[in-house]
Amino acid sequence: MRPALAAFLMSVIPISAAAEPRLFDVAWREIKKGVFVGGRDDPLRYPVVANTTIVIGKKGVLVFDGGGYAAQGEQVLAKIRAETKKPVTHLVISHWHGDHHRGAHPIIDAFPDAEIIAHEFACAAMLDGPERRVEEGEAGLDGLYKEISAAVERGKWFDGSELSEPENAYFARMVADFPEYKAQLARMKVLTPTMAPKETITIDLGKRKATLFHAGLGNTAGDLALYLPKEGLLATGDIVVAPVPYGFGSYPKEWARVIRQFAALPVGTIVPGHGAIMTDKSYLLRLAELLEDIARQADAANSGPAGATPETDFAAHEPAFTQGDPVKARLFAMFFKEPIVAAAANEARGEIAKNEPLDGDASALCPIER
Repeated sequence: MRPALAAFLMSVIPISAAAEPRLFDVAWREIKKGVFVGGRDDPLRYPVVANTTIVIGKKGVLVFDGGGYAAQGEQVLAKIRAETKKPVTHLVISHWHGDHHRGAHPIIDAFPDAEIIAHEFACAAMLDGPERRVEEGEAGLDGLYKEISAAVERGKWFDGSELSEPENAYFARMVADFPEYKAQLARMKVLTPTMAPKETITIDLGKRKATLFHAGLGNTAGDLALYLPKEGLLATGDIVVAPVPYGFGSYPKEWARVIRQFAALPVGTIVPGHGAIMTDKSYLLRLAELLEDIARQADAANSGPAGATPETDFAAHEPAFTQGDPVKARLFAMFFKEPIVAAAANEARGEIAKNEPLDGDASALCPIER
């Protein structure tokens, strides 16, 4: 997820059921023996909380996306300690967006010898302009939340559109959750990766192998996915998010190709970056079709008359994602439609560097592949 107005507001069935848990409470499921997935029961609640995958081998433990908030990272650490005495040997960051890594430091504090792994681009973005711009944006959160509170009071969003009752309740709860969110923001920390691979690597955890692979440009330019071939499990990071995908600074044409690669893998368990665990590939195929259509429309617009600004048509796909829910419809517009149109236009013009601009060179910022 990327910051901006929509990103501060941020995905189909909860991982497990519980009555109104605290904002950062994580529920756990054991997928296979020694493989656990933790996520929040309500994936739409803001701020969004990423899914975490724990893989326990004979020699050590791999954690994929250790948490965006320290309260989450502490729960991950507690779960590891409850399940094994083995050390965490690898902390993998799926991509640079902070809701996947800025709360993982309790794990590294407990296991300082663990390798911290992020794709070269993700590493660079964490240490360079993209992360700095996130932090600059977060400095304005108090004012933003006052504006959201005012929108709830008047029953109209910033653009003047009416807020339905479910939307009003959603944003009212978001405002009520802000003090707890703000307290966690103060605890965030950006870790420095110790490994920054560009391509696929396989990690031997002892009697269990984990493959980390970068399939190409996708939700970001530096996505890593976790594949456990023996267990038939794929953890995708934000390449797959449900029920509302995130389109900030992405690469629709290439992203669709990556998802098609995922769909070809022999897996029966798919752990998205946010949202419920999936046991079939129907959502992946739906998302790939949406992205392919957006890319086609962007290419057609780019080849048309100079200065033309045709609108992207989402009508064939949007109902499958929003399902008649006004909250999902509002979030689909903010988190996906608005940013993906800009990203697709840049991709069609061959200007993809505009989607996630670095101030420096990735290989110079993170010369640590090994």
